[in-house]
Amino acid sequence: MPGKTVIRFGGILFLSVFCLVARAQSDQLSVFDTHRDENPVWLTLTTHNESLYRHISKKALLLLNQRDSLIATIKDENDWILYGQNIKKKVFGKVDNFKKTPLKVRITSTIQKKDFYVENTIFESLSGFYVTGSLFVPRDINKPLPCVIYCSGHSETAYRDEVYQRVILNLVKKGFAVFAFDPVGQGERLQYPEKLDNTSSDWGPTAEHSYAGAPYLLLGLSLSDFMIWDGVRVVDYLCSLPIIDSTRIGITGRSGGGTQAALIAAYDERISAAASECYITSFQRLFESIGPQDAEQNPYSAIKYGFNHADFFHMRAPKPSLLVSTTNDFFSIQGARETFSEAQKSYSALSASENLKMVESLGKHESTQKNRESVYAFFQKHLENEGNSSEESFVLLAPEELRVTTTGQISTTLKSNSMFEVIQDFTDSVVGGRQFETPKKVVDNRKFIIRKAHELSGYENDRSIKSVVFTGIEARNNFKVEKYFIQGKTIDYVIPFILIKPYGDSKRPLLMYLDSNGKNDLLSDESIINEYIEKGYSILVPDLSGCGELANLLFEGDSYLKGYSYNILFGANLSGSSIAGIQSSDLNMIYDCIQQRDDIDCRNITAMVNGEMCSSYLHFAIGEPDIKKTILINPLVSYENIVRTRDYNSRYIWTAVPGALQYYDLPYLESLLTPAELIIIDPVNAKGEVLETAQMDVRYSLVKEVYERNKAEHRLELITTKNKQAKQSLGQYL
Repeated sequence: MPGKTVIRFGGILFLSVFCLVARAQSDQLSVFDTHRDENPVWLTLTTHNESLYRHISKKALLLLNQRDSLIATIKDENDWILYGQNIKKKVFGKVDNFKKTPLKVRITSTIQKKDFYVENTIFESLSGFYVTGSLFVPRDINKPLPCVIYCSGHSETAYRDEVYQRVILNLVKKGFAVFAFDPVGQGERLQYPEKLDNTSSDWGPTAEHSYAGAPYLLLGLSLSDFMIWDGVRVVDYLCSLPIIDSTRIGITGRSGGGTQAALIAAYDERISAAASECYITSFQRLFESIGPQDAEQNPYSAIKYGFNHADFFHMRAPKPSLLVSTTNDFFSIQGARETFSEAQKSYSALSASENLKMVESLGKHESTQKNRESVYAFFQKHLENEGNSSEESFVLLAPEELRVTTTGQISTTLKSNSMFEVIQDFTDSVVGGRQFETPKKVVDNRKFIIRKAHELSGYENDRSIKSVVFTGIEARNNFKVEKYFIQGKTIDYVIPFILIKPYGDSKRPLLMYLDSNGKNDLLSDESIINEYIEKGYSILVPDLSGCGELANLLFEGDSYLKGYSYNILFGANLSGSSIAGIQSSDLNMIYDCIQQRDDIDCRNITAMVNGEMCSSYLHFAIGEPDIKKTILINPLVSYENIVRTRDYNSRYIWTAVPGALQYYDLPYLESLLTPAELIIIDPVNAKGEVLETAQMDVRYSLVKEVYERNKAEHRLELITTKNKQAKQSLGQYL
């Protein structure tokens, strides 16, 4: 059998915990120490904890500037039409592959009111995946009605909330039918109801969206695709109803509902008029102000593909559109104004300037009467249902009147598939469609896989070192700790590292020690360092982006789950990058620095990598054949396992690569380390549980067979341990 599976008693279980909450600086060894009490940190490096977000933002803004240059060249009607078609295909083209299945509509109850009635409705947007909603219909109208689709913002109760009912009931009073539905993760469509007990006090809609939605990115999909599809099926349903005029369908929503309205209207050409409220800004102003938001607001690689908020309008032009903003919204009003200004270009070129309007009023992230009345007037005009646009007051419906299911949750009433279950079919299709599933194909297509891994992760192989700055020495009993940081020519942050050596300057083999806690993890136990020193090694320990002294401390975002900012992951995704790609690029600079040193034997480098850092390391190591030995401790078994695990551990999604599963997975990268020595110790699943020996043999069969094909099976060890012991025993593998 290729490779060895070894069971060791007295081994380790070393699960590193990503440190996003800094310990006091005085308790850590800092490479930025000036050794002066009144100015303890290099002044130009006081914002080092912002470096990861700053780097992601800088890349996004660069791509957006390139897009602006392209937009400036588009002049005439045909060019704008072609542009809108192309950007729609790039950003939302995956939705074209979704299959329409029977809606299987059920009216669960009808609520009778004096001037209208409500049909509480369930239908399937995908097979076994249910949408809950309510159709509000005015009475005593004997012709097909214009209909407005209402999308709810991030409210636990969705459209049943007072702020949304006010708009719905006013539209109904003015002669519109309204279909309001629960977004996935809200109302009666909670994906993790056990976390909420049917309320979102501790978890919330943004957590529902982001935790469930982040794994879709690994498939080259986004939660936005599925929210669009729900909207498409809503339109399908409305078009099937004799009481609805299918040529007069509009859509609106505020906040998260504004996001949905913008997405659905940009994709579905049957939407005649669209009003997005308290959402539209621009990606430039978003990155500069509050940062990327929850999952559905971040289509896969959208900025890389050339997308900005103005494209919601370019895709629709010349159809009527209304941009609704407030002056003090956290979605930047400046961004909204700039987006409107750009959108006017396509509408003007298509001789439809009157179809694009913007309204704004004084307020925060809220619904104002002025804006609501502007929305009513907009639909009255463009859905040909004229009347008085003044707002009226109504008695709201009780939540139980708008309850669609008997239990209050579709998951328990009809055993609906969750988004996790829906995505399994998509995963089967994506993974099953990969070209390189056999060891021979992996070996034969090595260069292609490496190129794709670097491309999708955002690996920056063009970085170069400006200088390596030596900042001092920390003296210990049996060794010294040299402190450095690397300045790059093309990046605006520095990469700290320490080099631990015995006293004296003899040339020694190097142990590159990588952990998501950064350098202070190893420094916490000098006995381990002494063991490695006694084995003849010098030890290099960096703080890569997001770790140690470069830990992200200042930006959490609206989806900060279990110590991890999903918003940073989403921000990297927008630019076609990843945290793993940024960290692997940092490692490449560390490696280049190593090559310049006379006190390191560059032909004898061993990497010891812990936990989720393994993903980042592998994206670096596949391009560096001179790493003699790699020891992976508790590596994630595969990206696919994240998508296959409903309750995955957030640490593993953080260093996963969006789009990767379309072309490769972690075992591919591990196999490409051949013929270098590779030791894999106690790999884990996406919950962080160590695999059993039998599981490991199956999961790593590709790695073993590739090593065998390269006649390097003796250089591969797969090790499971039986006892949870400290990391001291790692030295035996050096």
